[in-house]
Amino acid sequence: MSNGTIVQRKNPYHRMIFIECENINATYRNIEEIIGVSIGHLLVEAKRKATFDFIDRFLPAGIKTFVQLAGARIIARNVTALGGTMGYGKIKPVEIRRIHGRDDYATFHVENPYSLPLLCGDIAGAFNAIDRREVGVSYEQISPDVYEVTGRVSRHPLELKERLQGRRYKYKTGEIEIERCPACGGPGFLSRYRWDMESGIIVSRDSGHRKAMIGPAALESVLDELQHELGDTIAETVIEAQRRFVRTDFYSLEEASSEEGLRRHLSLRGMGNLREMEWSEDGLSLRLENACLHLVLAGLVKGLYELATGRDAEVAWELDAGGSFLVKARPRA
Repeated sequence: MSNGTIVQRKNPYHRMIFIECENINATYRNIEEIIGVSIGHLLVEAKRKATFDFIDRFLPAGIKTFVQLAGARIIARNVTALGGTMGYGKIKPVEIRRIHGRDDYATFHVENPYSLPLLCGDIAGAFNAIDRREVGVSYEQISPDVYEVTGRVSRHPLELKERLQGRRYKYKTGEIEIERCPACGGPGFLSRYRWDMESGIIVSRDSGHRKAMIGPAALESVLDELQHELGDTIAETVIEAQRRFVRTDFYSLEEASSEEGLRRHLSLRGMGNLREMEWSEDGLSLRLENACLHLVLAGLVKGLYELATGRDAEVAWELDAGGSFLVKARPRA
């Protein structure tokens, strides 16, 4: 994390971000509102692929073979544990049928999911990785905070399956100093969060915001697919969706008032390493290394500038030859 990233220890290419659930859900709701089309199916499929990759690389081959022979309830416990540790909500197995036939299924009750379509993808991906069969998912709301999610053996549309592939990240080294817990060696800032393993909810003790650990590659593949379907205009749509969320005053301007504050804000979320930041009469400029979710970051910068100045803004961004992410928000002409 000294370079502004969070990665899986056994698979450094599997990147994670520690982000507010409200941000994810509001941004995708805003995208759907702007384009007038649901993107839930894209979220499910992209997260299925990312979760498959995460678990497939995390579990040794011998363990996966044992689990395949031992039965689906071990898979269900794995899904439940995943929800508890990653902040995905309380996931409880309800009914499982596994006789290695085409009618096999597993049903879960999920309380307070961090994101319903993303969680459906998590369940499908977990079964893909361990059971080695493809799974389709459906859900039904059974009470205000509880959903019944069922995964069934199914084939995914080949065209969509091939397009929604995760990306690989290349990293530059960094010098961000992270205070470590003297007991476990983990990042000390995690003590500022309340981890309720039973309910699967992670909450900031300072702000009360709920957070979750999510792979950005899945989210970026959804944005890539939207661009494939809708053209280059989707970039402005994503930026606008994030700008609208930031303008709700969800984030504190204090975190962005100084270069050090914003560097900390971004690095602790695994969003990248802020190398340069400049406030001027001409606007707000940033340069980041190891950035991910570039369009979301552009919308964040645009929204922060508008909050700070009270002026409408326009934003421009690019990736330079060295891989740095450059973004600038300026007053709208």
